[in-house]
Amino acid sequence: MKRIYRLFVIVALLFGSMTAKAQNDGISMTLLPHLSYNNYYNPSIPIESKVVFGLGISNLHFSIYNSSVKYNNLYNFENGVPVSLDANKFINSLDEHDNFINTNFSIDLARVGMKFGKLFVDLDWRLRYNGEFHYSRDFLGFFINGNGHYLGQDNPADFSIGADVNIFSELGVGLRYDVTDKLSVGIRPKLLCGVANLLVNDDGTYIYTDPDTYEMTADVNINIKAATVFDVDLNRMSEFNDYLNLDSIGLDDLLNFEENYGFGIDFGATYTFNKHAGVSVGVYDLGYIKWTEAKEKHNHKDNVVVNDALIDDINDVLNMNLDLPSLYEGLIEDIWDDDSLYHGEDYKTTLKTRIMLQGYYELMPIARFTAIGQMYYVKDKFRPALTLAYSGSFFRFLNFTASYTASKYVGNSIGAGVSINFGPLNIYAVTDNIMILTKMDASTMELATSYDSANVRLGLVFTLGKVKK
Repeated sequence: MKRIYRLFVIVALLFGSMTAKAQNDGISMTLLPHLSYNNYYNPSIPIESKVVFGLGISNLHFSIYNSSVKYNNLYNFENGVPVSLDANKFINSLDEHDNFINTNFSIDLARVGMKFGKLFVDLDWRLRYNGEFHYSRDFLGFFINGNGHYLGQDNPADFSIGADVNIFSELGVGLRYDVTDKLSVGIRPKLLCGVANLLVNDDGTYIYTDPDTYEMTADVNINIKAATVFDVDLNRMSEFNDYLNLDSIGLDDLLNFEENYGFGIDFGATYTFNKHAGVSVGVYDLGYIKWTEAKEKHNHKDNVVVNDALIDDINDVLNMNLDLPSLYEGLIEDIWDDDSLYHGEDYKTTLKTRIMLQGYYELMPIARFTAIGQMYYVKDKFRPALTLAYSGSFFRFLNFTASYTASKYVGNSIGAGVSINFGPLNIYAVTDNIMILTKMDASTMELATSYDSANVRLGLVFTLGKVKK
């Protein structure tokens, strides 16, 4: 098991470091008719099996989303074919402040569920990662256009960024109760153990370029907080590269609820009109983690001189020969300063809450139609999304789903999923964006925004018995 933990943290760290290159962690899994994970986001939704058991690989998930890097905004086209990159077109397509990239990774380490009369009890232990990075338009435009694009006191480069990166374990107890033959309610309280957090709030860093001398200065306003259960001595900003000490991770770290503890809850209700139709409403991931032993950095300075190292890096960008480590070090040293971090007060971070309303109509087992409206929390705002789906069960062992999801912030996508039942053994794989897995030429696709996101969820779970309808 210890190797699984280390592998998880390595993967989380890698994807976390990719946030400058690509929330919503997928719902296609909940659409498979007979899969025992269809109550993942709403504990009131019924499970057909009397007993559910999974260990280690019952639910493995990865997703990556971005709100602003669009395929159609990266290229110039002739007759529908991309002929050249257009950096200015890309920069102008970005929102002034509201651009974000989100990554998620999770694994169910253990799960067991059992039905007792009208009550279904579901215990699960999950290890989760989510990383959210947001940036202003000028944060990228400064490197692509150069500082000559931002001349004078009235035309600074808004160099604002932010990040919220979390690794935590979750111990949940799901309870579903049949109030009547038509109404079911569910609740899943969760005890959370924070493993690591990095919180960056930039309330405004502006870089000014003198129109005569081209000297660059910066007004800095950035706040950084960090906390971890790892045995690592974090003293300076440049040491965040060594934030995770993989050699020190152990089972006690993932179940240490004395520090970096938190609480969460999922709850919902399901109403069945008849054997063909029903609706449900649910709230997922309402909660927080309180981080202790925090390290902080608050930098509020005016007229900070930016030296030549940053200018060299801009030339590297223009020549497509960017030295990212040097750039990273230059930004810290020149703009935010590699100052010492100090012990700060305890602080809280909230989970990425999601609200869902779902309705379905099942004409027959091979023809079930579902609509899901959801609001998910990203960058201090609730973002809307709508999913329309078809699901079907064939030959008693094969289940299939296909879906279409529309979202203003992560584009349009077509999802698909399949599960196969071999007696008590259930194997499944789903994605909310099947196009990302194909070899289709993006230039011929109308839904080019589907390349803004990717996710996959797969697993192996055991079930016993069927609940009579």
